[in-house]
Amino acid sequence: MVFHHKSLFFVLAFFAVMQAAHAQNDKVTGSVDIYKDFDARLLESNKINLTPTLPPIDTTTQKQEYIVPPRPLSMDYETPKLRPLGMRSGKKEETYNGFAKLGVGVPKAFWGEAGYYFGSGDKFDGKAWLRHNSLNAEKSVENQRFFNTDGLLSANVYLSQNLAVEGNVGYSFDRVHFYGYNIDTLSFSEERTRQDFKMINIGGRLYNSERTDADLNFTVAPRFYLFNDFFSNKETGFELDLAATKWFAEKHPLRVGIRTDLTTFDDTSKQKLNNIYLQPSFTFHSDILKLKVGGNFASNRDEFTIFPDAELTLSVVGNGFQIFAGANGDLRKNTYRSISEYNPFISIRGTTLRNTVFRNYFAGIKGDFGFLEYSGQLGYSKASDLALYQTDFQSSGLTRFGIVYDTAKITSIQATVKVHPFEALIVTGTLSQYLTFETNNEVHPWGLPKLEGNFNAVMTVLEGKAKLRGGLYIADGVWFRDVEGISRQKNALFDLSVGGNYYFTDNVGAFIDVNNILNNKRERWFNYPMVGLNFLAGITARF
Repeated sequence: MVFHHKSLFFVLAFFAVMQAAHAQNDKVTGSVDIYKDFDARLLESNKINLTPTLPPIDTTTQKQEYIVPPRPLSMDYETPKLRPLGMRSGKKEETYNGFAKLGVGVPKAFWGEAGYYFGSGDKFDGKAWLRHNSLNAEKSVENQRFFNTDGLLSANVYLSQNLAVEGNVGYSFDRVHFYGYNIDTLSFSEERTRQDFKMINIGGRLYNSERTDADLNFTVAPRFYLFNDFFSNKETGFELDLAATKWFAEKHPLRVGIRTDLTTFDDTSKQKLNNIYLQPSFTFHSDILKLKVGGNFASNRDEFTIFPDAELTLSVVGNGFQIFAGANGDLRKNTYRSISEYNPFISIRGTTLRNTVFRNYFAGIKGDFGFLEYSGQLGYSKASDLALYQTDFQSSGLTRFGIVYDTAKITSIQATVKVHPFEALIVTGTLSQYLTFETNNEVHPWGLPKLEGNFNAVMTVLEGKAKLRGGLYIADGVWFRDVEGISRQKNALFDLSVGGNYYFTDNVGAFIDVNNILNNKRERWFNYPMVGLNFLAGITARF
């Protein structure tokens, strides 16, 4: 320790001498006094007490935007299977793909019908159907006889991407006889009163079998028919329907349809009746109303006609009581095919085929209580070039009918009802009545009934093995002119029928139908009385 102090002393003395020498060189004089050794220390500090405070809370709300990049994930997930415990399964209802019906009756009658459904999973399905029906009552009225044969083959092929293709071919052969003559003074052979109607139908459709992701449905449907008769009259028709439906919110459909309807008729000269339609509409649905707004824009022979297509339905008491009103219209074609289907005793030579310009306005009520469905409406219609059926007496003595066109203003009421009081019984009824039928030129609406009604009841008994049926068809008398030109109205129709069927086994059964129990021989067409009391019985099979 002494050594260190001495060393320090000599060092300080050395620096002092050097400093003095340096000062002398700078001519500065002074002295340095050393009192003690260097001792560095920190002063004591006073503690400062600080009380921290929180900043004010920010209560403002800011909208945050998050951008999450899409990242599809593939995950296999097995659907869980729910297995109820202690539940007894109900009896599975038997299904059948085919059926057959064979019967004979009095007067000479025969009925044969068969059909079969076939399919291959969700890739293909189709059906085949054939029917033959004939009746011969010439023991009562000479040449009162007919037969018809109808067949149909159709199929659907389901492709990928919800596409499907439908194709069908149909054939019909109807034979009738002109027995409308005075059998007391005239007689004709079967061949001389014969009329044959033959028709082949070919159609197809391309459509989406399920609703697409864009909620868009579409269909492309071409159809063709060839129709001819025993007298070499021939008619061809071609239709092409293009339609698309876009759904909004899965319940509001916007539909657009374009349809071409081309008809060519050839007897002694050729006629063409070609229509083109544009049919857009939009339907809005809510809990209390349904509103449809649209139009039917039709063109024929460079004439353009606009028809409304609108309907409003208000639900007053749910589905139980609804009020509706609307307006619509169309060009209704009078072709040889449509005319002969309504009246097979027509004489078409020299007839001009026309469109009936039909406009209709209606309002009514309807409802569905589950056990009761009903509908009733009051309508007003105007029909220009309406086809009426007037007698055309041939020089041979046969009664035929010709077409007379007129404009008519019609007010009518219509009603339908379906009652299901209990599970085994269903009662249905329809009634239509023309309140007024005002024609511009003709005295009466020749050949058109003003009142028609159809009422039916079906009851299932014996645990579904048997069904009982009853029906009543009514119609008022129809106006015609007799051979002297005097207007006459024939008697009304009351056609009461009953029937039933019973299955002895699950696959084989029997049926019986008794028609026109009241033996009403009303002349639906002047000089052509109906077949009176008749019945048909036979066997049925399902497989």
